[in-house]
Parts: sequence; structure tokens; C-alpha cells
Amino acid sequence: MTTVTVTTLKEKLSHYLGLVKRGEEVIVTSHRQPVARLMPTNTPGNQIIASTRPVKDVLKVKGVRRNRAISAVDLLIADPRRR
Repeated sequence: MTTVTVTTLKEKLSHYLGLVKRGEEVIVTSHRQPVARLMPTNTPGNQIIASTRPVKDVLKVKGVRRNRAISAVDLLIADPRRR
């Protein structure tokens, strides 16, 4: 298992993806706290599990809020670089 900071991962992404392809696990840290784990998709036990409950049930969880929809036009109008 290799540990890498977000900055280093961004600089050397190809290298770390190569490690993952060879079967190694990479832990990504930010401010010395683990934030992500990169692992090969073909590792036994790593399966993408389909959701068994609808999204509306997740919204019932305390603290979970739906993001309001943002239109692309509004984003372009709000961006001063696009004027």
C-alpha cells in the first residue's frame, strides 16, 4: 500500500495509476488525513453494487439536502471572464 498527497498524485497521476493497474492500493491524503483509496477494479470483493433504494429515501436522512439545479446559461452570465 502506497500513500500519496493530492498534490503529488496530480503531478504524477500516470505513475500512480500504473501502480494501481499492477494491483497495488494507493491511499490519497489531504492535510495528512486519508480522503480516498485507489484500488484495482478486478480485486476480489470489489464490486459495484446497484442501489436497492430510491434517491428519495436518501433525502430523508438528516443533513442530506438536494442541490438546487443551476442552468448553464446562468453560469455563463455570472462568469465575468465570459463577458
